[in-house]
Amino acid sequence: MTSKTPLFAVRSATAADASTLSELEREARNEIATFRGHQSLLREVKFIDTLWGSAIAESSCLVLVAETSGQVVAYAKGDISTTEGTCSVSHIYVDPLARQIGIGAGLISEIAHIAKDRGCTTLDALALPGDRKMKNLYERVGMPARLLIASKTL
Repeated sequence: MTSKTPLFAVRSATAADASTLSELEREARNEIATFRGHQSLLREVKFIDTLWGSAIAESSCLVLVAETSGQVVAYAKGDISTTEGTCSVSHIYVDPLARQIGIGAGLISEIAHIAKDRGCTTLDALALPGDRKMKNLYERVGMPARLLIASKTL
């Protein structure tokens, strides 16, 4: 008899996850610094840092984590706008050692499910120019690019 154990589990974040979320967010911000446009993204996407407990408690936020072997290795944060019917994924990160097993897709799938249950009709997410892995992830889960914003500092 063969038993199939899932490689990871996705769940809602709790206040107990706040320090791990802060650490993973710092790793994510360091990693995106290698992509074009990262300065704009870092200005626009709020650095949560030590305020993850507040974000988790906020009703308009969906904060999920993924665990493998009992350790949190990834997170995603979606911001719900009930007036627009949109959930925008503002943060998503998977520790490099935990990639290639479907965690990113699992996080997006769960955010989409919860957002739909909360009345959203659209799920949006960001990817930086040159971040092919993120763009590929979005395309794998049925989220093709629908808008490209070109910008110039004046």
